[in-house]
Amino acid sequence: MTASRLPKEQELQLMKQLSTDDGFRARFEKSPTDSLKEIGVSDDQISKLDRVALQPGKLADKAAIADAHRKLSDANTSEHVCLIVPFMRIN
Repeated sequence: MTASRLPKEQELQLMKQLSTDDGFRARFEKSPTDSLKEIGVSDDQISKLDRVALQPGKLADKAAIADAHRKLSDANTSEHVCLIVPFMRIN
């Protein structure tokens, strides 16, 4: 099964929270799944998302997420293929 993506409005809401709310960012880094539920994403939607993207980890800085939010907001699209949450992975 191919992983899906959140609807555009939910992606925008998620990126807005991640770029402005330090408490939400901290909760998301610890438990992306619980944080998605916090903003109203259903269990069914979460079950279709990429498992790798839902692993705990360090987020990109707020400015990078705000820039991604602006670009998605400005984009003239309504369909998406997959969820890619902006994490910074350090090996």
